[in-house]
Amino acid sequence: MKNTVSRKVKISFRVTEDERDFILKKAKLAESRSTGAYLRKMAITGVIVNYDNQELKKLRKSLVGIQKNINQMTIRVNATSRMYDDDFDYLKEVVNEIWQSLTSIQSVLLSLKQ
Repeated sequence: MKNTVSRKVKISFRVTEDERDFILKKAKLAESRSTGAYLRKMAITGVIVNYDNQELKKLRKSLVGIQKNINQMTIRVNATSRMYDDDFDYLKEVVNEIWQSLTSIQSVLLSLKQ
């Protein structure tokens, strides 16, 4: 026996033609049985993500910093044929910061799945 729900309340809203086409495309990609079912599902269980861009900016800054320092170390090694322990310590520290940032971002993204 089919489980039916009587839906008597109507909600409507206006969109542009491009927005309508985009919604229809997403409903099709989601393999939803209808556009209404897709919109209902998204309105009830969909997630709007507001994120703090500071973590990504910090990650980018660390990556740029490590790139610059690797270039400087390469120049120094080519000139002196020597690699310094401080250089390795710095690289370890920055890679650890990057790893922590990525872990934090991943944690936030995984929490959105639930």
